[in-house]
Amino acid sequence: MAQAARPLARRFDTVHDADLAALWTTLEAEGCSTAFLSLDFVRSLEDGVLPERQGSPVYIAIVEARTGAPLMIVPLVADTRFGVRRLGFLDCGVVDYHFPLVDRKACADPRLFAAMRETFLAALPPHDALLLGKVIREFRGVPNPLWSESKLIEIGEGASRIDLDPESLERARRNHSLYAKMAKQRAKLEKLPGFEIVEARSPGQIDQVLGVMARQRRQRLSAFGIADLFQDPAVYAHYRRLALAGCASDKVLVLGLKVDDTWLATSYCFCHQGVVTGILCSLDDGPYRKHSPGLIATILEIEWAVRHGFGLYDFGAGSYDYKERFGGRHRAVKALAASASLKGAAYLAAVKARIALRLWLRDRPALHRLARTTKLLLLAAIGRKRLPQTRIAGRTRPVALN
Repeated sequence: MAQAARPLARRFDTVHDADLAALWTTLEAEGCSTAFLSLDFVRSLEDGVLPERQGSPVYIAIVEARTGAPLMIVPLVADTRFGVRRLGFLDCGVVDYHFPLVDRKACADPRLFAAMRETFLAALPPHDALLLGKVIREFRGVPNPLWSESKLIEIGEGASRIDLDPESLERARRNHSLYAKMAKQRAKLEKLPGFEIVEARSPGQIDQVLGVMARQRRQRLSAFGIADLFQDPAVYAHYRRLALAGCASDKVLVLGLKVDDTWLATSYCFCHQGVVTGILCSLDDGPYRKHSPGLIATILEIEWAVRHGFGLYDFGAGSYDYKERFGGRHRAVKALAASASLKGAAYLAAVKARIALRLWLRDRPALHRLARTTKLLLLAAIGRKRLPQTRIAGRTRPVALN
C-alpha cells in the first residue's frame, strides 16, 4: 500500500481570511478544541485585544494533502523584543491552555500525528525563539501535537477538572466533605429573605454582574498587590462581547449571588464542546463571606453543567488548594521552548532562569513577599501608581493595573 502523502501547511495573517474561516468552522464542528479556540473567541481576541498589544497574528493550518481537509490549526503571535524575533501562542493573557484545534482521528494515527507536528514546525515564519507557555499533554483524551517532551520546561503550574457523569460526581461528593459543607452554607443563605441567584442572560444583567465582578476583583486583588488583567479595558470588553453573544445560547454562563443589593460573589464560564470551563470569579469581603459564596458559585456552575448535559467541568489553569477540595483530577501545564538561532537560545536561557527563580521563591514565602513588595515600590517610584480609566457598564471608574 502506498504511503499517504505528508500533510501540507497553509499560513494566514488574519482569522477573517475566508479560506481560514472555512477550515476553522469545519474543524471546530468536527474536531477537538478548548473554549479558547472557538472562532468567536479568536475573532474577538484578534479584533479587540491584540491591537492593544505588541505583535501580529500568524495562523498555521495543517491540511490533508489530497483533499485539503483541515487537520490542525495553531494560532500564533509574532513580535520582536530586545531584537529577538519571538513566536508565541495567540494568548494576550486570556487563554488558559495552549492546545490547538485538531482533528481527533488524525491525532489517533501515530504517523500522521508526528507528521502534523513536523509540518507545523517547518511552516513557522522566520524567528529566533518559539515559546508556548501553557502547553497541556491532552484534552478530553486527544493528545496535543505541540507537546514535545524534549522541549518542555517545568513551570510549576497545573489545572484540574472533574467528570460529571453520575458515578464520578457521587464519588467526589462521598470522598470530599466540601460538598456537604457548601450545601449547609447554601441552605443558610437561602433562608435569607433577599437572597437571589442571578443567571445573567439579558444585556442589562450581564453588564450589572460584570461591573460588580470588576469592582470586587479590583478591591480584593489590589490589596494583595496582584495585577488583574480583567481591569484592562480591552480584556473587559472581550469578555463582555462574548457574554453578550453567548449567554442567551448557553455558550457563556455568568452567575451572581446577592442578598438584596449586596453582591456576595460572581462567576464567568465558557461552555464549549461538552466542557464548562471556569474563567473568572469575584468575592465580596463583607459579612456574608463566612458562608463561602465563591465555593457555592462553583457548585452552582457544576450543577448547571450537569443539567445542560455537559460531561466535564474544568476549573481552569492555576494550582489552587480550593480546586483539590472538589476532587478534581490534576493536569500538568508546562512551557515549550525551541530556539532557532543563537540569539533565540540566549533569550530562552534568560526565560528559563526567570522561571527557576520564581519556583525557588515560591518555596520561600518570606523572600517571595519581600520580592513582591520591592517590585511594587519600584513600580510606584517610576510612576506606575497612576490609575488609568476604563469604561465599565457605561460608567468610568479608576482601575489599578499595578
